[in-house]
Amino acid sequence: MMDTDWRAPGEIGPWVILSWVLIALGAYGGLPWVALEYGLGDFTPDEWLSALGWHHHRATFALPLTIALLTPLAWGRASGRLRGWLLTLSSGLILIGVLTFFLATRGAMGLGAGVVVLCLTALLAVGFSELGFQRGDCFIAGAVIFVVTLVVVFIFFPVWQIFRHVLMDKAGALAPFTFFRIITSFGVGRVIGNTLLLAVSVATATTICGLIFALYAVRATTRLRYLIRIFYILPIITPPFVVGMSLILLFGRAGMVNDALVFLFGPQGLFIPEGGAPLFERSGYIYGFTGIFLAQVLSLTPVSYMVISGMLASVNPAMEEASLTMRAGRWETLWHVTLPLLRPGIANAFLLNLISSAADFGNPLVLGGEYDVLSTEIYFSIAGAQLDFAKAAGLGLVLLTLSLTVFYIQKRWVGERSYVTVTGVETAGNVTPLPKGLQRSMTLFVGVWFLLVGVLYVSIFLGGFVKQWGADYTLTLAHHLELWSKGFSSGAWPSFIHSLLYALVAAPLTTLVGVLVAYILTRKQFLGRGIIDFGTVLIFAIPGTVTGVAYILAFNTPPIELTGTAAILIITMAIRAMPVGIRGGMSALSQISTSLEEASLLQRAGSRKTIRFVLLPLLKPTIISSMAYSFIRAMTTVSAVIFLATAGTDVATTYILSRVESGDTGVAVAYGSVLILTMLIFTLLVQLVTGRARTERQTRTH
Repeated sequence: MMDTDWRAPGEIGPWVILSWVLIALGAYGGLPWVALEYGLGDFTPDEWLSALGWHHHRATFALPLTIALLTPLAWGRASGRLRGWLLTLSSGLILIGVLTFFLATRGAMGLGAGVVVLCLTALLAVGFSELGFQRGDCFIAGAVIFVVTLVVVFIFFPVWQIFRHVLMDKAGALAPFTFFRIITSFGVGRVIGNTLLLAVSVATATTICGLIFALYAVRATTRLRYLIRIFYILPIITPPFVVGMSLILLFGRAGMVNDALVFLFGPQGLFIPEGGAPLFERSGYIYGFTGIFLAQVLSLTPVSYMVISGMLASVNPAMEEASLTMRAGRWETLWHVTLPLLRPGIANAFLLNLISSAADFGNPLVLGGEYDVLSTEIYFSIAGAQLDFAKAAGLGLVLLTLSLTVFYIQKRWVGERSYVTVTGVETAGNVTPLPKGLQRSMTLFVGVWFLLVGVLYVSIFLGGFVKQWGADYTLTLAHHLELWSKGFSSGAWPSFIHSLLYALVAAPLTTLVGVLVAYILTRKQFLGRGIIDFGTVLIFAIPGTVTGVAYILAFNTPPIELTGTAAILIITMAIRAMPVGIRGGMSALSQISTSLEEASLLQRAGSRKTIRFVLLPLLKPTIISSMAYSFIRAMTTVSAVIFLATAGTDVATTYILSRVESGDTGVAVAYGSVLILTMLIFTLLVQLVTGRARTERQTRTH
C-alpha cells in the first residue's frame, strides 16, 4: 500500500453523482425491470412495456423519486464527510429496498433492475470514498466494491448453493443426513474409487513423462529436442475430448489398429493358415480405464512439461558443476542434485494433473464405457432421466473437497521449503548434459511419442474426409458440407458463431478484471482482502463440472435468473479463465516498482489515469498473453458450459459432443479439426504480433 494521503481535487465532482443518477433513472424508465421470459432477443412490444419498472406501482412507485433525491448531494454545501454519510446511507438503503422487493415477490431481475443496482453500487462507492475509504480515491473504492461483489455473487454464492442442496431438502428444512445418504448409496463408492485410481495413475504417468520431456528439451544435445518447443501448444488449442475421439479412430472397434490386426491375425487373416483358429478378434479395449488413461496422459503431459521445464531452466548450473568437480558421475549428479532441486516443479505437476484428471469430463464421456467417474456421474444426475440436483450437488461437493485437499497439500508441502539457486551473485557454470545411455533411451521415447501424437492428429483431420471410418474410407466432403454449406442459420455455423462471440466478449472481461483484482491484491489493504484472495484460489480449485452444477443451482431461480441466456455462458467462461489473468498480473506487478505509481500520483494524475497510462503499458505483454489464453480457453471449454448451453445458446464443444453421442463421429471429427485449425491460426497470429512488438521495442531501445 502506497504512503500518500493525496486525493485529486474534484475527482468526486458533482457530475459523477449526477451521471449515475441519470443512468439509473433511464434504466428504470426504459429497460425491463423484471426479466423477459425469452430473453432480450425474443419479445413483443407489449411484453417489453409490461416489464418496465413503472408498471409495478405497488413496490416501486417511489424508486425514481428516491433516486432523484440523491441529486442535491452533488451540489450540496455539506462537508465531504457529511455528504459521504448521506450518500452511503441513502444509496445503501435504496439498494437494500430493491433487493428486498425481488426477494419478497420472488421475481427475476431484469436488465433495468441490474443497471439500477449497478448505479446504486457506484453511488455507494462514491459515498465510501467521501468517508475516506482507500484514502478518498473514488476509482479504487469502486474497484474494491466491484471485485468483492463479483467474488461473492459468482463464486461464494454458487458454492453455497451446493452446500444448501446437500444440507436441506426441497421444502427448505434441514436434512443433515442427505449428504451421507448420497455418498453411501449403491455405486457411489465405486465411482469415487474409480476417480481416485484414475487421477493418481494419470498424475504419476504425466509427471514422469513431463520430467522426461523437460530433461530432454533442456539438457539433451540432439536436434530432436527443438521439436518439443511446439509440444506444449497442442493441449491448449485442442478441445479436451478431441484426443479421445482420435483414439477411437485408431483403437476403437472399427479403428485402424483393429482393422490391421484383423487383417493379419483375424479370421481368414494373412498369417492364419486355412482352417486355423484366429488369433485376434475385434474388441473395444480402448473403452474404459485404458482409454481414459491414455487420452488424459496424452492431453496433460505437456502441462507437466511446462511446469517442470521452467524450473529446470532456472536451476543454477554451478551446483551441478560443483557435483561433477567433486568427482560425482552424471547419473549421481542427476539423481542427487538436479532432481531434488526440481521437487517443487514435480510436486506441482503431479498435484495439478491430479486435479485436472479428476475434473476432466470430455474424455470420460467419450471413452468411459462402463467406467464411471465423478464428473460423468454428476452430468448424468442432471442430464439423464434422474434429474437429481441433490445427488449432483453431493457428488460435486465430493469432487470439490478432493480438489481443495490436493491444493492445500500442494501449498503446505511445497510452500514451506526453499529451493533457491539463483541468488543474484554471478556464478560460472555450464549446463550438465544427460548421461549418454539415458539420452538414447529418451530419444527413443520422444520419437515414439511424437509418432503417436502425429498419427492421432492426422487421423483427426482425415476422419472428417472419409465416408465412414472403419467401413468405407472413400474420400468425401459430405461431413464438412453438412456442417458449413447450409447457411449461417443451420449446421455448425450457429454454434461456431456463438463460440466466437462469447469468447471475444469473455476474453477482454477476463483480462481486465483479472488485472484489476491483481492490482488490488498486490497494492491495496482493506477489509475483505482475504476473501478476495481465497476466492481466486477457489476459482482455480473448482472443477468445471462442479462450476456448471453450482451455476445451475444458483442462477436458475429468482432473483438472479440467468440460465438459458448468453450472459451465463460468458460469465462462466470469464470466471473459469480468470485465475490465469490474476496470477499473471500479480507476477508482473511484483516486478514493477511502486515508485512509478507514487510519482504519477504526486503529479495529480489520479489512480484511474495512473493505471491507464503507467501500469497498463508496462503490463501489455501479460495482458496480451492472458487475453489470448482466455479466448482459447473459452472456445474449447466443455465441462462447465455443457450444463448451461441451450438450443439457442449452443457452442462448438457442446455441438461436437452432441454429435458424438448420436454416433455421427465423422461430423464430430470434422468439426473438431476445424476448431483445432482455428485455434492454431489464432495462436500463430498472437505469437506473430507479440514477437513483432517485442522486436520493435528492442529496436527503439537501441
